[in-house]
Amino acid sequence: MMKKNLALLGLVGVGFTLPAQAGSLEELKKLFNQKDVEIDLALTGDYIYTADRTDKITDNNGQTTSGYEDAFGYNAYLGLFKEATDDSPFGFGLELSNNDWAPVVGIEPLPDIDNYKKVTIDQAYVEAKLSFISIKAGRILTNIGGEAPYTWQNINIQRGLVWNGEPVFYNGVRVSAELGMFNVYVGANDRDTSDGKMAFEGGIGADLPFKTSVSFNVLIPDKKDDNPTKVYNLTFTNEMFEMAPITFYVDYLDTPKQGQDSQSVGAALLVDLKFTKQISVGTRVEYVNNDSDGDNYGIGEANHAWTFTITPKYQFNKYLYVRGEASYVTLGRKYYQKKNNPNSLTDSEVRVGAELGFVF
Repeated sequence: MMKKNLALLGLVGVGFTLPAQAGSLEELKKLFNQKDVEIDLALTGDYIYTADRTDKITDNNGQTTSGYEDAFGYNAYLGLFKEATDDSPFGFGLELSNNDWAPVVGIEPLPDIDNYKKVTIDQAYVEAKLSFISIKAGRILTNIGGEAPYTWQNINIQRGLVWNGEPVFYNGVRVSAELGMFNVYVGANDRDTSDGKMAFEGGIGADLPFKTSVSFNVLIPDKKDDNPTKVYNLTFTNEMFEMAPITFYVDYLDTPKQGQDSQSVGAALLVDLKFTKQISVGTRVEYVNNDSDGDNYGIGEANHAWTFTITPKYQFNKYLYVRGEASYVTLGRKYYQKKNNPNSLTDSEVRVGAELGFVF
């Protein structure tokens, strides 16, 4: 606990001194922009406390330990991007982070700060554009879903259960085309596994009136893939009301198994309520359901869950923010291990948390 407190105090100190350096960082950003390169930097720290469950976790060696009641995490991120355009047809992307994407509601264990001591390459790709067609190859981000990998990219600190059933990054190639109001893509990737099997991805989207967009996306791995779950996704966004942009997405998951496939469905509604330039509240409501043949959402077979998350945020200036969070998960039947009672189960989870972030 002492290490966590020292780390938190250190982050607070860094967070309040970084804005003083923003002037020199702006000069750096302008220098990159002159070359049509976008540079993104982020440093965030979060603390999440789980109030009413302490699940037992079994590692790869068969050792069982208690789950985390509380956890301190941080994001350290650097991104460099150059978009391929008609005037400049070659582009690239590079993302480096400490591999802490985000905690997830309803999922134990919470990220452990000891796991954050490594730097990973989350994206690294090259891109080429010819007329209305573009090709991207390397390590790329999925097009599926309505939430992003890192805490600071989303309206909530924790990611949702629906997001947790989706792919994130993988190695592959993607061909995209823009056809008026429509956009389509197809591709092949490794599903972020090392088994040598490839997965097919594809999707179609459209920009509609009233600042509305809709997309349908699929990911279909090989049946013998280490992660063979098929993902079908429909995502809807609306920004007609600047004070309350909306994202709604639905996923259908199908995991091949001997006998009956394991099938699940999940839906999430996210609304970012912006009261002023400084004050906003991110809200998310989800519903997920597993059939009796498997568990794609970490809530047990033949079970369903509702999740509710609210995240008030205060933006100090262009770069620095602080936000708190409360989340509640309720299950159709008891599945989580009750806190301080290893022989009893519970059907709910309550968490509270906070995050301080500097995003440039």
